[in-house]
Amino acid sequence: MSHSSHKSHGGLAHNVLGLWDGIVLGFASAAPGISIAGVLGGIAGVSGYGALLALLVGFIPMIFIAFAFYHLNRWRADVGISYAWVGRILNPMVGAFVGILILIAFVVSNSFAIIPAATNFLTVFSSTAANNKWLVTVIGSIILALITLLVVTGIRLAARFQWVITAFELTVMTIFGFMALHHGLAHRHAGSTPSIHWFSLHAAGGGSGLLAGLLISVFWYSGWETSVVVNEETKRSRRNPGLAGIGSLVAVVAVSLFFGALFLTAVNPTDMSKNSAWMSALGIQLAGKPWGYLLVLAIMAGYLGGIETTIITFGNVGYSMGRDGVLWRAFARVGDKTKMPWLAILALSVPSFLMFIIQVWSGGSLATIVADLSSSLGLMFVVYYALTAITAAWMLRGIAKTNVSVAITGVLMPILGALILAYIGAKTWGGTANPVKVTFIIAVVAAFLITLISRFKGSSSFFQERVKTALTESDMADRSE
Repeated sequence: MSHSSHKSHGGLAHNVLGLWDGIVLGFASAAPGISIAGVLGGIAGVSGYGALLALLVGFIPMIFIAFAFYHLNRWRADVGISYAWVGRILNPMVGAFVGILILIAFVVSNSFAIIPAATNFLTVFSSTAANNKWLVTVIGSIILALITLLVVTGIRLAARFQWVITAFELTVMTIFGFMALHHGLAHRHAGSTPSIHWFSLHAAGGGSGLLAGLLISVFWYSGWETSVVVNEETKRSRRNPGLAGIGSLVAVVAVSLFFGALFLTAVNPTDMSKNSAWMSALGIQLAGKPWGYLLVLAIMAGYLGGIETTIITFGNVGYSMGRDGVLWRAFARVGDKTKMPWLAILALSVPSFLMFIIQVWSGGSLATIVADLSSSLGLMFVVYYALTAITAAWMLRGIAKTNVSVAITGVLMPILGALILAYIGAKTWGGTANPVKVTFIIAVVAAFLITLISRFKGSSSFFQERVKTALTESDMADRSE
C-alpha cells in the first residue's frame, strides 16, 4: 500500500500524551455527565425508564465503530481520522465530504454547549441572571474565549485541565447521585425503584420508543473519538489512541447507566423531559443552598470539558485537511512553541461563536434548541461513523480471509455497526421533526458544495491519493509496535 505509511510533518507535538490522557479526553468529549443533565430528559421523554435500555443498545454499534477506528488508526495515525481514512481507502471526494461534515458537526455541537455552560454558571448567582440574554452572551463569550486560549496554549496543558475538571465533575455527581437514590427510595413514585424491568422493551414504550431514543443515544456517545483525533500527539501513536477510544466508550456507558439509574430514581421521566434544568433544581432540593450549587458547577465543568475537547477535535481535523490542501492551507500552521494549529482553531471557533449568539437571541426554549440540534447531530454522526466503519471493513477484507480476529473486529463488527446505525437513522427519519431534518440537510448540502469547490477549484493532491489494494498481513506486521 504505497500511501499507507504516514510520515510526520513536524507540525504537532509528538509523544506528549499517554493512553490514560486519551481515555480522559474521549470520556470528557462524550461528556456523560452533561448528557445526563441535558440529553437524558430527551431520551426519557420518548423512551421512559427504557432510556437506560436505549443507552445500552446504542452502545453496541458505537463499540463496533470504535474497533473500526482502532484498525484504521493502526494503518495510519492521522489527526484527520475519518477524513483521511475514508478519502484514501474508499474515495477522496467522499473523504473530503466526511471531513467537512465532521467540522460542521463539532462546530454546531460546540455552539450549543456554550449556552448551558454560561447559564449554569449564572444560576449560582441567581435564576434571573441565568435568564438574562445579555449576561448569557457576555459569560458565554468569555467562556469560549478562555477555553479556546487554553487549547491554543498546548495539548499537554489542555489534557491536564481535563483531568482536573473531570475528577471534580465525577466526584460531585457521585455524591449527589447517591443522595438522589436515597431521596427517590424514600419518596417513591410509580416505577421509580431501580429494576431490571427498566431494561425491557416494555419500559421503553415498545419498539418505536426504543428507536426514538436510539438516535439521541448516537449523539450521546459521539465525541469519544477525540481519543483518536490526538493520535499524532500520543505515545505509540498507532496503538494507544485506538485503545483509548475503546476504553473511553466503555467508561462512558458504565458511568451513563450508573448515574442514569440513580437520577431516574429521584426524577420521573415526564418531569425530566419537561424541565431542561431538572438536575440543577434537584441539586438545590437535595442539598439546599449553597451546597446544591456544587451540582450546578459540576454540570458547568462538564460543559467546559466538552467545549475544550470539541475545539481540539475540529482544530486537528481542520489542521489535517489544511495540511493536505483540501481546505485553506493556512489551517496547517502551528505555533512554534505550542505546536497547536492555532489558525484552524481560531477560524473554526468563529462560526461556533456566531451560532451561539444566534441561539441566544433567536427565541425559543433551550430545551427545544438542544433537542433539535442533538437529533440533527445524531444524523450527521450516523453518516460519518457508518462510512468510517465501511472503510475499515473494505481495507481489511484481505486479512479477514486468514485472520479470525481481524475478520470479527475489523470487518464483521464494523459492518454490523454501520448497518445498525443506518437502520436507526432510516427508521427515525420519518418521525423526525422538520427543523431537525432541515438542519441535517443544510449540513449535508454545505459539506457537498465545499467538497466540490475544493476538488475542482483547488490544487490538492489528496484527490489523487486513493489506495487501491487491500491491506495484507505483511502491511499489518510492518506497523506493529
